[in-house]
Amino acid sequence: MAEFLDLLALYYLCDATALLRPMAGAEVQDCMATYDAVKAWFAPFDLADPGTLERHAQMLDGYRGFLAWQEANPDLVTHLRAEAMAQARGLTTHAIR
Repeated sequence: MAEFLDLLALYYLCDATALLRPMAGAEVQDCMATYDAVKAWFAPFDLADPGTLERHAQMLDGYRGFLAWQEANPDLVTHLRAEAMAQARGLTTHAIR
């Protein structure tokens, strides 16, 4: 469960950072990998090869599963989003100094 919560913390940090400032190319790539990891968490265990229609469908199902999970856990999502926004604001403020 800790691994899942760490993954979600990164997911929400990516979202919060993108709301506050433009992200560098490497940050965008890291966040895209995080988004894919979240979708894969909710997708079937045996993912098809990358770039295939089957993989696309699996990742879409994973995303839908993630959305359903968020709906079922609104208090935790609110908490994680608030922590991520506070962290992103701190990172943004630190980067500006």
